[in-house]
Amino acid sequence: MQSNYLLVEWVVVDLFTLQMEVSKHETSAVYHKGGNLVICQIDGHSLHFFYAEIAEWENRGLQKWLRDKLKAYIIDMADRVLPQRLHELEHQHCLFAKKVIVKKLRKCVLGQCYKGYQTIVLSPRIILLPQQYMDSVILHEMAHLKFSHHRKTFWDFLTTLLGEDSISQKRRMDMLMKTFYSYSDFLLK
Repeated sequence: MQSNYLLVEWVVVDLFTLQMEVSKHETSAVYHKGGNLVICQIDGHSLHFFYAEIAEWENRGLQKWLRDKLKAYIIDMADRVLPQRLHELEHQHCLFAKKVIVKKLRKCVLGQCYKGYQTIVLSPRIILLPQQYMDSVILHEMAHLKFSHHRKTFWDFLTTLLGEDSISQKRRMDMLMKTFYSYSDFLLK
């Protein structure tokens, strides 16, 4: 799994080396039950899973541990990256919010804008999107700082922010989203 801000790598290591490395990691970063031994390591924007070929991937305990690690990594990266990216876009478009919050929203909601409070709320799942679509979600919410509705003036303003026709861009994104919601639900369950 890889995007502009996320990289998940799976690395096969011989069992002896893996056993020697276990002592160097926190116990929460190691799954060691039954015949399974997996080490999770975060390095900057990268998440690495080190495992031996004997790993039993059908083990439900291991699957839950892996999903928990992936979820925590995605949320942590979203907390770091999304506010920073929003601030970059604010300066680029001279349109500022007073506050940005990253939190889980309903399944099909990627962002919200509370115009009266000048607050933008972003779902951590948007960090899984390609850069263009992540930016379009952020810019969509920023456009709501000026227009709280979805009438023609809103879409015209969003077209200016995006630098492309916002209605066409929305149609492309709508086609992508069905698969995306299933994928991101699985990772952030």
